[in-house]
Amino acid sequence: MQRTPELLRLLLDAEVEFVIIGGVAAIAYGSATFTQDFDVTASFREENLSRLLTALGSLHPRYALAVPKRPVTETAAELSANRNLYLLTDLGRLDVLSEVVPVGSYEQVAARATTLELYGRPCRIISLDDLITVKHHLGRDKDRLVERELLALRARQQAGKP
Repeated sequence: MQRTPELLRLLLDAEVEFVIIGGVAAIAYGSATFTQDFDVTASFREENLSRLLTALGSLHPRYALAVPKRPVTETAAELSANRNLYLLTDLGRLDVLSEVVPVGSYEQVAARATTLELYGRPCRIISLDDLITVKHHLGRDKDRLVERELLALRARQQAGKP
C-alpha cells in the first residue's frame, strides 16, 4: 500500500533536495489520475543521497527492479554514481531520478519548479508546462490521458477560472 504523505514528510524533514514529478505532481495540479508510486527528481550529490538514505533507513529500502528485491546496502558515495534509484520501502515505491527526459537534469527541473501545498506541506513540484511536456514525450495511453487533462487545467488557469 502506497503511503505517499508519510514518505513525503520523511523526505521533507530530512531536507532532501527533490522536486515532485509524475502522478503525484499531476494530482497536485488537480488531475484525477491514480498513481501507485512516488516519483521525484533529486540531486545525486553525495550529501543529498546521504540525507535520503537516513530518511529511508527505518523503512527497509530495497531495489524495486532487482530479483530478488535486495536491500540497499551501498553508501551515498557509491549511489551517487547512479542515474536513477527505484526503491521499495515499507511506505511504498519511491523512484528517484537524476533527470527528467526530455526536460533535463534535476537542476533544470528545479529551476522552473513551483511550490504548492501538498498534504499540508509546501513542496517543490515540476512546473505544469514541464509536466505536460513529459507526459507528451512518454506517449503511453495513460500519459496521453493525463496530458489532455493537464492541458485543460492549464487552459482554465490561463482563463482565470478556478
